[in-house]
Amino acid sequence: MLIVDLCGGTGSWSKPYRDAGYRVELIDILNGRDVRLVQRMRGVHGILAAPVCTVQSYARNRYPPTNAELLASLSVVDACLRVVFAHRDYLKWWALENPRNKLRRYLGPARLEFYQWEYGDAGHKPTCIWGDFVPPMKQPKPRTKPSTFYRMGPGLIAAEEPDPTHWMPLPASPSRAGA
Repeated sequence: MLIVDLCGGTGSWSKPYRDAGYRVELIDILNGRDVRLVQRMRGVHGILAAPVCTVQSYARNRYPPTNAELLASLSVVDACLRVVFAHRDYLKWWALENPRNKLRRYLGPARLEFYQWEYGDAGHKPTCIWGDFVPPMKQPKPRTKPSTFYRMGPGLIAAEEPDPTHWMPLPASPSRAGA
């Protein structure tokens, strides 16, 4: 059975399928294969898609993408969805992954939203997966490292716990107490 890994980069998302004996077809611009040029394949069992997220990222709010960047980004997402559509008659499942970002404006709510720590990884990146699949059961474990995202505004400190929901105001300093 064939698993198609679209925009898969290193192939780490499809590696468990390859290790389990599935044939995996990695299609990524990094290996010279543009997802926008993919043609129909035979025997596709599942499709994994992970289009580049930098243009849709909330981190780009300060420097919004140009219209050309936005169109190029959406053309890759569109191509991934067209590959799914072309194989819909015999496809068992498909999943399109991206961090929580502006892509939700175009695709609607994700079937699954999660943080990496909810599946045993130490990371905290919120992630969305759209598609037709059975969501795995969450098995959260205690976080072992703090988030790499810190908003240290005036009057805020991080609590001892590595959970960013525990932000607390700084106690008033004696020098500011009379101000």
